[in-house]
Amino acid sequence: MDDLQASVFRVAELLKTLSHSDRLLIACALAKGEMSVGQIQSELSIYQPNLSRHLTVLKAARIVTFRKEGLSVFYRLSDEKAGQVIAALHHIYCERKE
Repeated sequence: MDDLQASVFRVAELLKTLSHSDRLLIACALAKGEMSVGQIQSELSIYQPNLSRHLTVLKAARIVTFRKEGLSVFYRLSDEKAGQVIAALHHIYCERKE
């Protein structure tokens, strides 16, 4: 039962982190692949200070990781299981139904 409780706790923390619409939007964008902060900002139209705050929360939750290249910072999903959850949500809610 302890393993189940630990797993449920991890999933609950993931879902809590992704429960903010902007953080979920960022994670969905990063599910497509690595993006720079500028690319995320222009594609999602999230005000830069808010974007930084949400990226910090996602980093702290170990959902995203980053790398620096010169003056640019690039983000990508770091948690494969989080990526699978995001892909499932995208499939269920975002794909167009014909």
